[in-house]
Amino acid sequence: MLSKFTKTIIALLFMLGSTSLVFAETTIRIASVSGPSHHHNEALNWFADKINKQKIGLNIKVLSGGQLGKSEREYIEGMQQGTIQMAQVSTGPMAGFIGEYDIFSLPYMFRDTEHFEKVLSGPVGAKFLGMLDSKDMKGLAWFDNGYRNMFNAKKPITKPSDMDGLKIRVMKSPLMVNTVNAMGGSATPMAYGELYSALKQGVLDGGENAAGNVLNDKFFEVSKYYSITQHFRPPGVVVMSKKTWNTLSTSQQKAITKAAVELQTYEIKLTTQVVGQALKDLEAKGMKINKVDVPAFAAAVKPVYKSYSDKYGSDMINAILNTK
Repeated sequence: MLSKFTKTIIALLFMLGSTSLVFAETTIRIASVSGPSHHHNEALNWFADKINKQKIGLNIKVLSGGQLGKSEREYIEGMQQGTIQMAQVSTGPMAGFIGEYDIFSLPYMFRDTEHFEKVLSGPVGAKFLGMLDSKDMKGLAWFDNGYRNMFNAKKPITKPSDMDGLKIRVMKSPLMVNTVNAMGGSATPMAYGELYSALKQGVLDGGENAAGNVLNDKFFEVSKYYSITQHFRPPGVVVMSKKTWNTLSTSQQKAITKAAVELQTYEIKLTTQVVGQALKDLEAKGMKINKVDVPAFAAAVKPVYKSYSDKYGSDMINAILNTK
């Protein structure tokens, strides 16, 4: 027979073993194509720390710089299959899986940051996150990328007629080609990596991008003017694989959902700060920054909307545009 002391030791060992099982951690890796210093990853690390400090059996890790794959499409496919647990991706690639996401890439969908936040924090944002369920993904939060604006080497752009004759690099996207052409320019699809040399050699006159990218990729060295056209502002989205989501306990899911709402607010505010600083830095580098007649440009690109309203209907587009 076992002594009382031995029984006590066995009971303690059993309790310790049970405790270790209860608190066994599940590691969730977040895939991100942007570099470690990008503010998107700063926000994701903020989210990870918030969850990890709660001691609820989750360990969130951000793998930035394309460590889990070089394309966001790979991440989306991986989340559907369960090989990628979680990722932050752009709505452009997501539109390849849910066509309605293309609506976010239409020009002048968002009037300002307040409008952007209200749309994505309200019924429209919830509806679009809900669309991910049918694709084996769980939508958690929206990210801001800031406005894309025009930059060129020749002159400040203040109205559509100023774009006349300017060869502007765009992504290989019919939507972007049609938008820049409607704005008055001559859209030229080209790989992003070729843009700097094309501007330096005078093959192209300009491009369009967010202030932070113009700064980081040193386009101020080959372009003098940065005009705040604010023509595109597609959001990013933070998504988890449904296969990963379904392995979590109810309390873990609730904690992630709550932290994701706070992450969205945090990231939008952070983007505003980053963009503001980038504009100051571009000016310090010698770039001339000017405001434009935004209503004139918004009116010029209205024809671009037709093919999308024909395809998806105008209800969702109007719901975004009319959000107060």
